[in-house]
Amino acid sequence: MRIPGLFQYSLNPPALSGDDAAAAEEKLPWWVLLERDAYVAKRDNATTAFALTCNGKPIQVTFCVSRPPRVSYVCVHCPDPDEINTEPTVLATEQGFVLLSVTVGREGDYTDNFDYYVYHADGAEGPSLVLLPRPPYPFRGNDAGVLCYRNDHTGGKEYIVAALRRDWSWPSGQFDLCLYDSNKPGHWNVHRVSLSKRHGCTKRFYHKNCKVMAVGGDAGTMAFADLWRGILFCDVLRVGDEAARRRPKEGEPMPLLRYVPVPKPNDSIQRDARLYRNVAVVGGRLKYVQLHPRKKPLDGLCLYNDGSSTDGYIIEGWMATTWSRPAAATSTSSSSSLSPSSSGQDDRWRQDNNIRDLDTGLKVPNNLGFELLPRRPWQPVLGLQDDADDIVYFTGLVRCMDNKSLVAVAAVDMGKKEMLGATAFSAAPRYIDFAYVHGTVSKYLR
Repeated sequence: MRIPGLFQYSLNPPALSGDDAAAAEEKLPWWVLLERDAYVAKRDNATTAFALTCNGKPIQVTFCVSRPPRVSYVCVHCPDPDEINTEPTVLATEQGFVLLSVTVGREGDYTDNFDYYVYHADGAEGPSLVLLPRPPYPFRGNDAGVLCYRNDHTGGKEYIVAALRRDWSWPSGQFDLCLYDSNKPGHWNVHRVSLSKRHGCTKRFYHKNCKVMAVGGDAGTMAFADLWRGILFCDVLRVGDEAARRRPKEGEPMPLLRYVPVPKPNDSIQRDARLYRNVAVVGGRLKYVQLHPRKKPLDGLCLYNDGSSTDGYIIEGWMATTWSRPAAATSTSSSSSLSPSSSGQDDRWRQDNNIRDLDTGLKVPNNLGFELLPRRPWQPVLGLQDDADDIVYFTGLVRCMDNKSLVAVAAVDMGKKEMLGATAFSAAPRYIDFAYVHGTVSKYLR
């Protein structure tokens, strides 16, 4: 059966491999790569959680976990086949919490008719699924994130969903911060915020969210990253107290945002930054990876085997670079936020490693069945295990030993310059761009 508005692929999730099934029986991986779009299919296992849609229809969510570089996925099911008519989306993950959006109702109603759910992997009574009240604005995955914190009174886990929104008619550097606190359920709070005086912006200040993530700490710091330009930081656990203290007038912003530029791109800014850059908090450091394609001017359009194209140039190769800085250093002034690794300034970006497709010293184990790194990689994703100094996952075309090509996810140790593994990405036909996120939800699944 085909549901209007859904890709046929989205109704048929891939089967887990025997290795994944055996591994799941022993111990789930500490972290996973998780497809951005969920499958609309009924799957049942120990991770399945249930709720009702805004229309009162039953809905369930199930996680199907694989070890990286294999990509895990989510299945969403509603007995009424007309209730879900576009692919549900994984918006954000943080520890054992996952924020999802599901379009409900008849086809054609999906422009604003989003249900937002928070999946909790390790609740006291097992996995749970909570339908949130409708937020004041619909948001996408690059606008929202989840912060986990401990309830001082009960000792239990709570979460805050935070989304940053900007209306382009507002003065530069002003945003609406939308917060939903599980400890104060039933409604969203909206606060107008702006850059602090120390991080004041010019009229040309521009910020477009690409990713939202939790940094943590006592203040509940969250990072809103524009991967081309810079990162806005906000202490969301203190916003309510600040609003009570300041009592701002309607529309008056509170200067609660701090700003740290990211390493500048080596090329002009274009396309979705998530295809070339990624950021994460790993081992107490803010880690950042940049993928830079080497371009050669070309008259006309260049078509590639993976179905993509470029106009006016051909991609001849690529280079990837990783950077890091202390996660706690979120208030560095923009004038001193970048430096070479030899500067000794630990609160600045430090260049850690780089690798390029022309590196002849790259170690590729024979048992992988691949000759090379991906020819035209995209979407670099940082590994999340603390002991992974610089393991990055790339998606792209790889050449097999039989000279055939396929889309695969490859794991590369940037420091050791070694290809650790690669596997076919079976969901590739569903995507033409950003395909998956990383998260530690698997650590909390039972």
